[in-house]
Amino acid sequence: MATSTRTQAGIANATQPLKNRQVLVWLDDSAEEDPGVKEVLTSLFDNVFTFTNPETCLELVESIETETPCLSILVSGKYGQMLVHDRLQPLYQVKNIYVFCFDTVKHGRWAQLCDKVRCVFSEINKIFQCMQYDIQNTVEQQQQQPDKQESQQCERFTDDNNIFEYLAFNLIIQSLDDGIEDFNNYCQTHREMKEPDPEHVAVENHIKIQEQSIQEWYRSDLCFTNIYSNDLTQLWTLRWFIRHFYRQLINEQDKSIKDKTKFTTNHGTWLSTDELDAMKHRIGEIIIVSELLMTYTNRQTALDHIQNAKHNKHKVLFQINIDRTLHGIIPFGEINNEEILLWFGARYRLIKIEYIEQPDPYWLIVLNLCSALNLQTSIQTLYEYYFKELTELNNIHYAFGRILMYKGFYIQAEKWLHIDYHYQELAELAIRQCHYEHAKEYLEHLSDDCPNANLLRAYLDILTSNDNCSKARIILLRIFSEATDKLVRARANLAFGFIHLILTKQIDQAYEHFTLGNEVLHKLLPDIHPDIARSYIGIGYTLYMQGNIVDAKKYFQMAFDIQKQSLIFNHPDFAKSRNGLAHCLSNDKHTVKQALNESEYALNILLDTFQYNQQHHPEIIATMNDIEKLRKGKELHSRNTLLDYI
Repeated sequence: MATSTRTQAGIANATQPLKNRQVLVWLDDSAEEDPGVKEVLTSLFDNVFTFTNPETCLELVESIETETPCLSILVSGKYGQMLVHDRLQPLYQVKNIYVFCFDTVKHGRWAQLCDKVRCVFSEINKIFQCMQYDIQNTVEQQQQQPDKQESQQCERFTDDNNIFEYLAFNLIIQSLDDGIEDFNNYCQTHREMKEPDPEHVAVENHIKIQEQSIQEWYRSDLCFTNIYSNDLTQLWTLRWFIRHFYRQLINEQDKSIKDKTKFTTNHGTWLSTDELDAMKHRIGEIIIVSELLMTYTNRQTALDHIQNAKHNKHKVLFQINIDRTLHGIIPFGEINNEEILLWFGARYRLIKIEYIEQPDPYWLIVLNLCSALNLQTSIQTLYEYYFKELTELNNIHYAFGRILMYKGFYIQAEKWLHIDYHYQELAELAIRQCHYEHAKEYLEHLSDDCPNANLLRAYLDILTSNDNCSKARIILLRIFSEATDKLVRARANLAFGFIHLILTKQIDQAYEHFTLGNEVLHKLLPDIHPDIARSYIGIGYTLYMQGNIVDAKKYFQMAFDIQKQSLIFNHPDFAKSRNGLAHCLSNDKHTVKQALNESEYALNILLDTFQYNQQHHPEIIATMNDIEKLRKGKELHSRNTLLDYI
């Protein structure tokens, strides 16, 4: 039995180095009043420390030494709002934070800004379930590499697929939600994290009073100008500032550098070795710069503004060529004489990289500014489809959750969708992550007359039942007879295809259902919608089981080509198409090595996506088994795991 104590001896022991121990710190005014809750917590954790005094609690947490993050924090809404963002979240030793409060809407707003907050619930049993799940995954991963940070990293430079960031940004621009209160709180929080700067306070207050010129809106040392296009939490929190600043910059663009249609400007910075190496492999390709860029028309001025040398970093000068006549480029404006600010999330084509040898050498990277979103018709059509779908939700939190689902960031998506409890999407995410009990609970909140919910119920039955999926068949037949939405009926056809392919081995019927579903999807969806790619994967495996390797490979490749246009490079759907290609390549001894490469690439994607369920996720297990067979030179058999297809 774990100890639940706050004795001096217990606290002293907690400050010693911890290895592979589960420690909970509980901070709440009523932490000492409920022995039942304490008993459950002590059954889950090796040590439980309860506090009603926040300063004493912080003293303990900050004093604990650990090689890896191992502390879990259970905190009330009051103390969470006071301490999590500034004091607990930054601490290395803190791994997970759980917020127990009555007003989940209020506390959910600040909690979504904190990556380590796992949940915000008013029911203690739900917090217990979340803790139990996290502990189980931690134990399984203790012998593996350290966990990666849960939230997506705000990379400065990404590959050419910014459709999701572009969607999020335009939703913010068009949102009627003012956001001034969140902006005030953001500024207040960052002021409290460092010595107050009267000049900064004056600038912030000045901005809030009235519309200012672009010169007064932007200062590189202000906390709210450090914006990344791929940080959805930041976009939401700073929406008031982003919206007004963007409009100011558009107005300024018409005034600045009037006499030049084409011009060059420069930005100096430091790149890590990985960032520079990635640039070298992208010559001729498009990159996305996710941050605001302050540039200078004079090259030497840009070099002079580079900060002091950084360890293991490379000095770089971006030479940016701009053609004002190009359609759809991001706005820019002249901040001061010869100083031009470029908006974040811009697309650039990388023209060349050259090492400039001089007394103070640097790397020169030449970029051409491109349209903010790829002008290819298929990309534009997919964007318009998504944008219409998301605006009709009339809820930014809901829309951001859907965007993160589109990106394959399932854990982050859950946080946004939990804010207003969108059970259908939460159930789908739970199914994809193999959290079947959670999926069942979410589906209980949805009507039996909802076709989309019924489709998820059918999938859940296929994944969890031990019979021949009779319940799933009945549900799907009901969708065919009652649903008027052709898209839902098409997806039901795909589900029937999976039943015939995986369970009954009726290959001809499977092929018929897959092709029927595919034909309808083609009529209703943009040509590069990921759902069409998934239908191709089903057809590909059907052909593979028929021994038609050539056509199977063609369909897997078609799916892969769609994914390259519509998904980010590490989306879990890529693992599905790559695994399909690996199956086809395994049939020829000359391409077994290539098949192994495809499977290993797929495995890396899956491990990154499902890092909290690596031991039990069926796709990961199946891919590992495939890799083992390929290393022995064996041919692969068709998958019988449903999650390979949906």
